Amino acid sequence: MSVINFVLSGLEKRKFGGGQWCVVQYAQGLAERGHDVMIIPMLPSPLPDWFPNDQRFQYVAGDRLKTNVAKRLVGTVGKTLCYPFTRNKVQLKTEVQCLISELGFLQPGALPFELWRALSLVYVRQNMRPSNVTIATSFETALPVALSRGGEKMYFMQHFEPYFFREKLGVERSRLEALASYRFGLRMIANSTWLKGMVEREVPGIDVDLCTNAINHEYFQRKPTEKRRSADEIIIISYGGRKVAWKGFKEMAEAVHIARERSGGVDLRWQVYGDADLPPNNTIASYEQLGFLHPKVLGEAYRQADILLSASWYESFPLFPLEAMACGLPVITTEPGTEDYAIDGETAILVKPKDPEDIAQGILRLVNDPALREAVAQNGWEASQRFTWRGAIDRMEGIIAEAIKNT
Repeated sequence: MSVINFVLSGLEKRKFGGGQWCVVQYAQGLAERGHDVMIIPMLPSPLPDWFPNDQRFQYVAGDRLKTNVAKRLVGTVGKTLCYPFTRNKVQLKTEVQCLISELGFLQPGALPFELWRALSLVYVRQNMRPSNVTIATSFETALPVALSRGGEKMYFMQHFEPYFFREKLGVERSRLEALASYRFGLRMIANSTWLKGMVEREVPGIDVDLCTNAINHEYFQRKPTEKRRSADEIIIISYGGRKVAWKGFKEMAEAVHIARERSGGVDLRWQVYGDADLPPNNTIASYEQLGFLHPKVLGEAYRQADILLSASWYESFPLFPLEAMACGLPVITTEPGTEDYAIDGETAILVKPKDPEDIAQGILRLVNDPALREAVAQNGWEASQRFTWRGAIDRMEGIIAEAIKNT
């Protein structure tokens, strides 16, 4: 049995990103195999509702933070008043430092980048436990892991994060830190063949392990579903993309607009789940808003649709196209980052990112050719069956065991 720590970015009560979801699957799977696993958020976070009902791993929750800060404040005030009598300067200094940190933890995102960064280092250090291996899961968590004590230190990368500096606190400073995180001396693991190649080119001489993620086939599976609609109606479903430009939502809207104009009488209904960069009644291409869907409900939404449309500028093993494939949908998607399962004209229709005209052509290829739609759906379904959590956890467990052996 190994003692394993995963350090995650801050978690929300009800919403989550695909990368966070995957880390939880690894934590649960490794714990079920007898490993002692703990998830440590890099800043105080509540216990999420979306964790497994039979949670097997430990989790450092920050739900009682306000209560703890209030108690600390009362205690520090008391010690300050007593200072003239005790003159215990070291104890008072420690109390004040802890209080300042906990006050910052109440709203870390409101602080300047450097203070936010310092608080994350303090919080991880306070909650880190001795382990055989500690695994960073994003560039923000790489530095706290690199500075932690003992055990093998690893970095499970789930995207080429220097691309996303504009949406991060600190902006350019985040870009520089993301680049630096590949040089902290952590053992590197990539979630896609594309990402492995990107990091190995960025840091010549480094050897990056590969551990592709998987999907929950319990939720995402092909099964008979009654679709109540007219014969000339096709439903396209897309992920909204958290309102970030690189998910390509505006380009998808423009492509849907073009495809609707050229569909020859076919009614193209567009459904979107998750937060999107445009409102449902936008002037480019209106859509039906499905909201934030948990996996079980999302699987049914896929099965009710006919085509999955994605147009990200770049990805690194995105889950949603693979989930749709497993539910029997033909998928339109982009490169890079999907190469491990998307082969143009076979398992998916590949289109050019940032090119609404080419994306629209991809839509129309499937709309106008039912035989192609069926063939791509079948091939995509077969490809999706290779990506199971049992296989992914086997691979992660093997990488961890080898790292501990060589420590």
